[in-house]
Amino acid sequence: MKTVLSLVGAATLVAGSVFAGPDVIIKQRAKEIRDQNNVRQGVTSPGQAASPSQPSAPSASSAPSPVLQQSLAKVRADLAAFKPNSPVTPQQKLQLKNDLLASAQGAGKPSSATISVLADSLSAAFTQSAFPDKDRDRLVSRLAAVLNPANIQSAQMDAIYADVQAIFQANGLTRKDAVKIVDQVKAVGAETRKSGG
Repeated sequence: MKTVLSLVGAATLVAGSVFAGPDVIIKQRAKEIRDQNNVRQGVTSPGQAASPSQPSAPSASSAPSPVLQQSLAKVRADLAAFKPNSPVTPQQKLQLKNDLLASAQGAGKPSSATISVLADSLSAAFTQSAFPDKDRDRLVSRLAAVLNPANIQSAQMDAIYADVQAIFQANGLTRKDAVKIVDQVKAVGAETRKSGG
């Protein structure tokens, strides 16, 4: 009897570990859908503090500097210039790249090559679908946080990356393409954190 019970117990443990993989995937996809719904409704994700919308950690003066505000306004205008189903000129990509680089105000600066890859992907995404102003503004604020990560915790960065993915998926990009862009944003974040730390 003890042998049968121990075999049943072992089988239950093995079966539980086999089904743990899909369970984790299902939870991750559910979080992605929740984040997309939050983007559509203009709500901050539950795992996200209010501070990631600011490029730096909350402090007495949490507003971005005038120079950073100008750079971010240029990035916002660059993204607005991309129209669905319209060709992107090399000059538009170069302008976006330069404005993204100028938005990195801290000690850590991303490489020109990393920003160039991100600028290419962003321009391609914005020519696939029309992004509402609120989503474009939200994306720019997330990019500002990644480019200026001083005092932003790892959990907040993860929430920023999830929000960037949700913004793109909520605006019609496939999950695969959204994940590709997020991976590029993470590469920028890794460079700014490494260089700045």
